[in-house]
Amino acid sequence: MPVARSFFQKIPFIRITSLFLIGILINHYFVPDTRLIAIILVMLISTLILFWHNSNFVSIQIQNSILSAAIVFLGVFYPNRTIEKRDRDFSRKDYYLAEVCQKPGEKAKTFQTILLIQNDKLTEPEKIVAYFSKVGFDSTITTGDRLIILAKPQKIKNAGNPFEFDYQSLMHQRNIWFSVYLTEGTYLKTGQQVSHISNLAEKVRDRLVAMLAEALPEKEERSVVSALTLGYRTEIDQDTLDYFASTGAMHVLSVSGLHVALIYMILGFLLSFLKRGKIGPVIFSVVMISFLWIYAFISGFSPPVQRATVMFTFVIIGNGIRRPVNIYNSLTASALFLILLNPNVLFDVGFQLSYLAIFGIVLIQPALNNIFELTNPILKWSWSLFTVSVAAQLMTFPLGLFYFNQFPNLFWLSNFVVVPITTFIMWFGIAFFIFSPFHGLAMFVGMIIQKLTFVMLWTLKVMDAQPIAVSKGIVLTTGQVWILYGIISAILVYLFSKKKQWLFYGLFLIPMLQCSVLANNYKLLNQKLVFVYNTRNTLIHLIDGRNNYLVTNDSIIPENEFKMTRKVMDHLKLNSPIILDKSKISNFKAGNLILEGSSLQFMNCSIKFNKVSKFQNTDILSLQAQNRNINISTGSPYSKANQDLPINFYTKSDGAYHLQLK
Repeated sequence: MPVARSFFQKIPFIRITSLFLIGILINHYFVPDTRLIAIILVMLISTLILFWHNSNFVSIQIQNSILSAAIVFLGVFYPNRTIEKRDRDFSRKDYYLAEVCQKPGEKAKTFQTILLIQNDKLTEPEKIVAYFSKVGFDSTITTGDRLIILAKPQKIKNAGNPFEFDYQSLMHQRNIWFSVYLTEGTYLKTGQQVSHISNLAEKVRDRLVAMLAEALPEKEERSVVSALTLGYRTEIDQDTLDYFASTGAMHVLSVSGLHVALIYMILGFLLSFLKRGKIGPVIFSVVMISFLWIYAFISGFSPPVQRATVMFTFVIIGNGIRRPVNIYNSLTASALFLILLNPNVLFDVGFQLSYLAIFGIVLIQPALNNIFELTNPILKWSWSLFTVSVAAQLMTFPLGLFYFNQFPNLFWLSNFVVVPITTFIMWFGIAFFIFSPFHGLAMFVGMIIQKLTFVMLWTLKVMDAQPIAVSKGIVLTTGQVWILYGIISAILVYLFSKKKQWLFYGLFLIPMLQCSVLANNYKLLNQKLVFVYNTRNTLIHLIDGRNNYLVTNDSIIPENEFKMTRKVMDHLKLNSPIILDKSKISNFKAGNLILEGSSLQFMNCSIKFNKVSKFQNTDILSLQAQNRNINISTGSPYSKANQDLPINFYTKSDGAYHLQLK
């Protein structure tokens, strides 16, 4: 051979995918000039062609280096070719022909769905989020219906409150940039239906959800079973999500790797007879892949189940062609495939956590499982399940702390309940749908599912009620997450390779992590901040080091608003706040704070409460700060520093406001 392909001989997709991801991350954080990147790519590829027919050692090394650089720069360039930015002109109300993409789900005050709208002014259809008022809502609207709507789409924006969930980015990852609110009389069914594969998938899932509703009358149990078996999470209450999250069982509520793995195991057991003969493995692979994608179809083709199905498709193909399968190759190949389809998926929390969990289970669990040689089948099963939970948590806990600021201490115990019960629910769920033509038998199976779900929910609620169930308020910076993963990676490489230098690298990173924590804590001790929250009630947070004050119009802060302040207190490591109800306190002085009547002075920031706005209990404010630096939050139009600038402001209009004082 003219060229030795050493670069791609061993686990090629790990190398290719890693280099490609580096390029995408460079694009995400540094936003380089695409024309320059294109020129560099052309130069690298041209140089590679020149060296392609040389087979000496130096040429091979040059080829490998150039090929690596080309993949990185391709990763830098690729997102710019695939990610579109929406800048539509929806300046006034207009009529649109809308296609209902999913059955409207009931929320606290509205019904929510996804619409695909178009009219003669749009060059292509636009996917939007639609909220229907409950007053006069047409409950017959379902997937595939065509509507005529009169609306003015609004850009999806975050409220702007500090450390809030980034709903806007989540929607952008799904290629949704606008939303509409529809009241009675602003929409009309045309009587027409649209039929294509995604709508058909949604309709099939809607029908199966309706069948479950008949067998499971209790909403909480029905919503959990619908999520477990079909990936339909619309009906789940926030309280249910909270105790699943705090017990480390949230992963079962999203049809993803676990569920597709269970389907894979069930089908593998039922169809094992197909492996016989010379072409048996091929037939088995084709049938398995077909059934997995049928399951993805009836699950509504949700992004998590698509990811998991692609992952197992690559694994099955590797097994089916009777080649030595490297599971890491299959996993990274599936990840690369999904990233090529949509580079934004890399920044999806579910994508990150699911792949890290699978890598942890594949890489770490076998080693942990072999620590003890157990012969008792019950102890062996228990130990295996425990090691699976530990391996998955070890790889995901830094990201879990970064995104959710809490750690489920009882994750290992909850998995002893949710994993086996979820397995049984999946088995009985398949039986329920198979026996659905036989009503009595299906109802009997449904009763079993209901009892299993009740036991699981009751157990999780008991665990959630324990004081040690979850550690909250743990905050990591992006740099600390990378250091943690560096420590984990170095220790794992040492354990598998026995090379002492990797242990040294891991130990070296530990004091780096400690220094990062100390530096961050020192910075927080000297912070001087003012937050005006975007809420219906006046809510102003004054922060001086760890001490802080909450200025309100009511001594009792609503629960949803207090959660906003709780996030700030966790991230900035604040003490318990002093709550000042200005409707009852006319004069207050403490440290750098003076509250007198309708004005407030906090260090070099003056706030005047002019009058109450049309929104309940919300003041229109005038802010004036001398020699300040401004961190801009959503809706804040001011970016000039070191000036005296009066700012007229009130919430639910300009968004939240953030002043960093000197």
